[in-house]
Amino acid sequence: MLHCLGRLRWVLRFPRTAARHPRTAAAVTLAILAGIGVGFHRYALHQWRAAESAVRDGRVDEARGKLDFCLFIWPQNAEVRLLAARVARLTGDYAAAEAHLNECMKLQHGASEATQLEFLLMRAQTGEEDVVAPALRELVLAGHPESPLILETMARAYMHELRYGPAYECLSIWIERVPGAAKAYHWRGWVVERLNNAKEATKDYRRALDIDPDLTAVRLRLAEMMLADNQPADARPHLERLRTQFPDRADIQARLGQCLLGQNEREEARRLMTAAVEKLPDDPALLLTLGKLDLQDGRAAEAESWLRRALTVDPADTEAQYTLASSLQFQGRQDEAAAMFRRSEQNKVLLERANQLLRDEADHPSTGPDVPTRIGEILIRVGQERLGLYWLDQALIRDPRHEPAHRALAEYYEGKGEQEKAEKHRRQTTASTGSGAGPAGGRP
Repeated sequence: MLHCLGRLRWVLRFPRTAARHPRTAAAVTLAILAGIGVGFHRYALHQWRAAESAVRDGRVDEARGKLDFCLFIWPQNAEVRLLAARVARLTGDYAAAEAHLNECMKLQHGASEATQLEFLLMRAQTGEEDVVAPALRELVLAGHPESPLILETMARAYMHELRYGPAYECLSIWIERVPGAAKAYHWRGWVVERLNNAKEATKDYRRALDIDPDLTAVRLRLAEMMLADNQPADARPHLERLRTQFPDRADIQARLGQCLLGQNEREEARRLMTAAVEKLPDDPALLLTLGKLDLQDGRAAEAESWLRRALTVDPADTEAQYTLASSLQFQGRQDEAAAMFRRSEQNKVLLERANQLLRDEADHPSTGPDVPTRIGEILIRVGQERLGLYWLDQALIRDPRHEPAHRALAEYYEGKGEQEKAEKHRRQTTASTGSGAGPAGGRP
């Protein structure tokens, strides 16, 4: 590329020679410009191949830059436009994606099969996954060459909507079709975690790392799960490798500090975690560990401060609740400690019940609204509001008139002071009983 630009600069510098020998100058100029054209073409081909490779590997930001040059050289090439549309979709620039696809249709005098597929994938990614799912599923069953991309897009859409069952199905088919797809194992591990099956999630994360050892997010999450399972010796090699690669990342420093504390290397553990918390003031695992460390060192008041911060971030953390109760007890505040111990035990029982329901739902999916309603109610009670609302919404998708789900949502929004939303659900409970006096019956 630089060689081509050097030639072009030479052309612009020889007006005197051109004036003395016009025919020779014209011939030389044409030859040089032809060489420049060939050079640009070769460079554009290189950028095109690099862009295709980057898209395959998931490096879409890198692909976008390379495609900009390709579009400059080949603005009327439908294949380039199609890949640009895909990159725009994957980066969330739907307006640009649609513009590229419309240009494809003009160039092809209609929508090709590839263009139609990209339109379907964009609709799936923008919230119409249920509308386009039958057509996309049919393509996968027919063995369409873009089946991995279709399954990836559908899984992404379902995961975004917290629809773990359909996401798991797409990812499992993707793994069956492409056993070496590290991303599919990574994403399925993420889904299985949300279904409270840590053992299976760990298997998928390990498999993803076997395929691609450079998956930083997977390695870090695997180490975090080992720490949660009280396996600091197993987590340490992963964390030390990550710290070598990313010495300035606060999250890696924090997890390594937690790991070292688990191996009783207290001084270095405190140093790492104290440095990390300045950049991660709302990291519940880090705050909990600092609270434990201060409590072990007899600094109960300092421990209380860390633990209350942790519970502000994650009110459902039963371990933080229990540790806070211990710090209150250490300070002689027995009544507060007893209340917090009761709260911790109650939430622990509720979470165990929710986890069992989630495991049963994953193993034997229900079809009615009762199970998702019970899961949603429990999760909201222990402070996991976003997940609780998701399950209550799932109950209403299955049965839009399900009174217990509407009642739970009405009570939730009333507690939040969102009276308009509460009244909307309260009306559904009265309509189902044919009375305007309020909901019939108590909580199931």
